[in-house]
Amino acid sequence: MGSLLILSSRSVTGNRMKKTLFIALTLIAAPSLALDVPVADLAAWKVLSFRNIAANTVTVNDGVMNIAVDKSASPLVYKLAAPLTVTAVTVDANWSGALKLPENTVQGEDGADDSILKLGIVEAGDRKLNWWQRRIAADWLQQLFKLAPPGTGVRRINFLSTTQQQGLVGSARVHPLNDLLYETRVTYLPAPGEFTMTYRFPEPVDVLGLWISADGDDTASSFDLQIRRITLHSE
Repeated sequence: MGSLLILSSRSVTGNRMKKTLFIALTLIAAPSLALDVPVADLAAWKVLSFRNIAANTVTVNDGVMNIAVDKSASPLVYKLAAPLTVTAVTVDANWSGALKLPENTVQGEDGADDSILKLGIVEAGDRKLNWWQRRIAADWLQQLFKLAPPGTGVRRINFLSTTQQQGLVGSARVHPLNDLLYETRVTYLPAPGEFTMTYRFPEPVDVLGLWISADGDDTASSFDLQIRRITLHSE
């Protein structure tokens, strides 16, 4: 928010007063910046796959990204043109089908590590792959580090996730398989339908790119996810 200008009615008159008042209101109500990520342009995304796991089917219809999950999982990665300081993110989406979590399990644990949507925020940092790691690392890991500009690195992926278990909302964890993967449970999805995921970061984050996951391989689930909009907010 800009500075509030206190004006004296004796100091400005007529058109000058109108002009000064307009400038004051502009400073007071300066809008935040927002970047809409091109969800309808698959050419802007890199489609990855995991070894020995069936891949999702990704299409675009009427400007909407459609991800069909059938006991499958595969990520989509988007690289920003330049690192962006982000304060909040909003996703407008819809889903249908079913995510079949086994009874007496916690979503995210072994055998139940599937979600309708995990939006990964790839944060800038100083971690890099050395020469040997680049030779042996899985493709998804190499693609992750390629999001960083030359001479820089990655801190982590913070996955903002939906959950079918309301008690998990607000919780966070480091993934047990890799400390590069962090997860923040944001949005409760009690049933199929439209939803909006909104998250404001505790502190501004320098973002290199995005990672979309929709997974059904652990739970042998089938569902469809439609993403209408992803907006990155920067103030």
